[in-house]
Amino acid sequence: MMTEEEALAAAWAFLRDRYGDGPPTIVIAPGSTTEYRLAWTVHFDTQEHIDTGDIMQAPLVREIVVFKDGSLIDFTPSALSTPNARAWFEDGVWPEQLSRLTDPRVFGTQWTRRPPGTGA
Repeated sequence: MMTEEEALAAAWAFLRDRYGDGPPTIVIAPGSTTEYRLAWTVHFDTQEHIDTGDIMQAPLVREIVVFKDGSLIDFTPSALSTPNARAWFEDGVWPEQLSRLTDPRVFGTQWTRRPPGTGA
């Protein structure tokens, strides 16, 4: 199972891959993680938003979900309400009302009909 430090490192790697070295300048403040039974969430912002207060400088999604088993490191899906997201992080339950949107942890497996590769 992934520790908080490992989840932060995974979130930083994910954000560096998406945003590069900036701008925008990504900031993860101390205390920005939340632990759930199956996942960590990591909240982040941009220094430009923090400095100016200009919402146009803020990321559209400011939370990364890092499942402790490594099955997913990505932005928290914006289609999830707060209660649905908590249920997903705690129990792995993908909401019934979003059945048309597959749980991102299994989407690749269903699409290809085979387990995801280990990467190269």
